[in-house]
Amino acid sequence: MVRRRTVPVVTPTTRPSPRTHAVDGAPAVLRRHRGRTVLATALAALTALALVGCSEDSSLAATPSPSTTGRAWDHAPGERIVVIGDSVSGGHGLTPEQSWPALLARTERWQLTNLSCDGAGVVATGNQDECASAYPGLVKRAVDLRPRVVFVQASSNDLGEDDAQVTSATDQLVALVHRDLPGARVVGLSAVWNEQDPPTQLATISHALQRAIRRDGGTYVDIGQPLAGHPEWMQSDDVHPTARGQRALEAAVIDAFARDHLRL
Repeated sequence: MVRRRTVPVVTPTTRPSPRTHAVDGAPAVLRRHRGRTVLATALAALTALALVGCSEDSSLAATPSPSTTGRAWDHAPGERIVVIGDSVSGGHGLTPEQSWPALLARTERWQLTNLSCDGAGVVATGNQDECASAYPGLVKRAVDLRPRVVFVQASSNDLGEDDAQVTSATDQLVALVHRDLPGARVVGLSAVWNEQDPPTQLATISHALQRAIRRDGGTYVDIGQPLAGHPEWMQSDDVHPTARGQRALEAAVIDAFARDHLRL
């Protein structure tokens, strides 16, 4: 009888291969396969979202936003703007930053020089300590600034002057602006009054500027009387607007440009 040798069975002491290691009943190979599948699915989804986003961006770029195309100022950021006006546009009784031209310039990022002078008008001579001249003297100050746009606002300071003299002086003023600042666009603005009904002559003063501006190819804007009916927007002198009144004037200018479809 031949005896068979018994070969002892040696149990491996090394750790199972990672490829066969199971967690939660799933082999690692299967988990890796699932992980790759999930990763590929996620990448595909991200790619699809990116393509959709690009498509949406392109459509938005092709269709301008109404909020930007409807404003007169959108093509004039950083431009040199000069204002020729009186104490109302100069922000009398307030800080210079509270005047309506400064408020608008800050929003639109203009390089603003506000040459407005207390007491000045087309005929009326301004404050001796500020400008000691009527509007023509302010135009001469603007020459070295080489502005792209010049705002000229009709003024109640010319009330009481002879109508014919106001008309003649206005014609000469606009001609002077075009001669000394040939590269600038001239924008005329109507005169404003306080909370009460304006005197009849104020319309004559504004009309003289309107006629002269349009005759020489400029732009005239009637901003109405935004302070009317609001005594609380006037300072104690009942002539100059408060900070709230200046904001109302700024809004009136913006609305008037939008109404007339004007651009700078």
